[in-house]
Amino acid sequence: MRIDTSVTVTPVSSPEMSPYEKAAPYSLKRTRRAPSAELLLPGLLSPIASKSPRRTTRWTRAAVVAAALCTVAFTVQTPVREQVTGKVVEVFKGASCEARGMLSPSLDPSIDAHRLVVRVHPESARRSGDDDATVPENRLQALPLHPDLSSQLDDLFVVDKPPKSTLAASAAAGACVQPSPVQVQFKPRPVVPAKQPELFFALCTAPERAQTYASVWTHYMSAPKRKDGSNATVPGCLVTDAQGTGDVEGMAHANNEFRRQGLGCIMRDSSRANQRYEARVLGLLRDAWIESELRTRQDGAPEVEWFIFGDDDTWWSDPAMLRELVSQYDHRQDHIMGTFSETVGNYQVFGRIAFGGGGIILSRSLVEKMQLRVDECAEKFQHVTGGDGMISECAAMIRGLPLSEVIEETRALRQMDIRGDATGYLTDGTAPFLSLHHWTSWLELIPGVPGLDAIRLLTAAAKAVGGPNLLRRWIFDNGAVTWSVGYAITVHREALSADELSRIEWTWDDHEPRKPSRDGLVEGIQKHTYYISEVRELAPGLHLFRHVNHHPTLRDRISEIDIIWDARSVSPISFSMPSWPRAWLPGRRREAAETRRQQQSLDYSRKLAAAAAAVPEPAPRMHARFFG
Repeated sequence: MRIDTSVTVTPVSSPEMSPYEKAAPYSLKRTRRAPSAELLLPGLLSPIASKSPRRTTRWTRAAVVAAALCTVAFTVQTPVREQVTGKVVEVFKGASCEARGMLSPSLDPSIDAHRLVVRVHPESARRSGDDDATVPENRLQALPLHPDLSSQLDDLFVVDKPPKSTLAASAAAGACVQPSPVQVQFKPRPVVPAKQPELFFALCTAPERAQTYASVWTHYMSAPKRKDGSNATVPGCLVTDAQGTGDVEGMAHANNEFRRQGLGCIMRDSSRANQRYEARVLGLLRDAWIESELRTRQDGAPEVEWFIFGDDDTWWSDPAMLRELVSQYDHRQDHIMGTFSETVGNYQVFGRIAFGGGGIILSRSLVEKMQLRVDECAEKFQHVTGGDGMISECAAMIRGLPLSEVIEETRALRQMDIRGDATGYLTDGTAPFLSLHHWTSWLELIPGVPGLDAIRLLTAAAKAVGGPNLLRRWIFDNGAVTWSVGYAITVHREALSADELSRIEWTWDDHEPRKPSRDGLVEGIQKHTYYISEVRELAPGLHLFRHVNHHPTLRDRISEIDIIWDARSVSPISFSMPSWPRAWLPGRRREAAETRRQQQSLDYSRKLAAAAAAVPEPAPRMHARFFG
């Protein structure tokens, strides 16, 4: 409505006189006047006289829609009111379910009826000497992973019993799927010095395999990020032909693939091409040294400080964690780090050598000395089995130490000398896993999933949670539910005891493990395992881990458990609105009360966990993250 504030004007007697020259005084009596077609000001048309309709802006329409939604919401019942609340929030925020820490409903409603969603908000553990002592993984958590899962533990193993509904995760069809909150402490991401250590990778394989695995190598052979966000130098890499047949065409194709993937690798013949495979692996010492020096002198690359030897199927979970490890040592001193076989038989046969599949880390100082005496080592240890055995024996000779003492054992490196079902190994809870081996040949990491696809899932998981947290295990429901981060959630028919949790589940073929073990459980009868099937970034700091179980007995029960890894610093329910209108949105006060209740429960659970963990801790040890 427009209020007319113009004054009454006496009609002029002369047509030549301006109507603004002889204005009468203000009238004390309010008189209604007809709309005037005269100019209010020279050059401006009167809006009152204008006959064109006023144009409605999009902001006006948005305000009208928001007001209408609020009006309807206050007059309808609770389920509809909560849906309207979400719509009002989206009007102000323009955010999706995922941006608010929830999940959008599936296109098929039957999927939501059989899935549970958990939102994990990790709290980073503080670093203090032995930081393993600050993160109580493998300990019972006070709160369940999900209340609906806890209520249906028995139901999951009873085939002839009607399943319970799991629709509590979603308030109504089409609404955002509300996750159950869980808060636990996790390892901080690796800390690498500003001057990042310079690495050089060396391995021996066939050209065809090099082309196949190059896309996997990019995860740990790519250029690291500096603190200012820029990329450092791509690590150097030498790949020698394991066949020793001079396959020029195959090596050319491999080099083209390396360039396409952005790797700093080059493939060429071994300097010991006409000798046995073990000698070609030993020859990597000299070949890698020469190639690294050429990169420095001809290409201007930084001087290499650490040489990383491995197989083509050696996978490094987190390159930052690898750099954090070597940064704790002086590359100008002699160091050789590795791991031994996990199985009784191989350990008894080969002893304390650095197994190449788990990865061998050598300092620049030691490689420089060893490459000068490669010929001597090749002659002296020609009857030693395995190229990694020859490298270990050569290092012991150079350092003047017995073989049993020369290797600096790094338990985070994993040789994985087992065959078949590796699920018991990966759910053991003995993280971190800095490296994995045999993922493409001997092992089945995820049942029914090809090795390349499985390792890509683990790569995505490691990027999301950080290498120090990958495969860490958390225990819920008195040992009935375990969660191996980035890999699997296992529901047990009978809760595991403390002794059972301390033993590795022997799921693979033969090859007795060196650590205490327990019999493998039968899938579908004694346990249900939900394996990782998707890792997706929903927003910066927000990742979805989808776990599925396709066992026939779970078709009408819980067949999917999703973890929302929410590492954002800002609460997902906050958005850019003043606080006072938020409190008056439909259902907002009820939501605030629920949030307070959940926070009180979390506070209480932390007190219980602190009381349970109040036992004397062992004395701090150096580098406990890697040496256990």
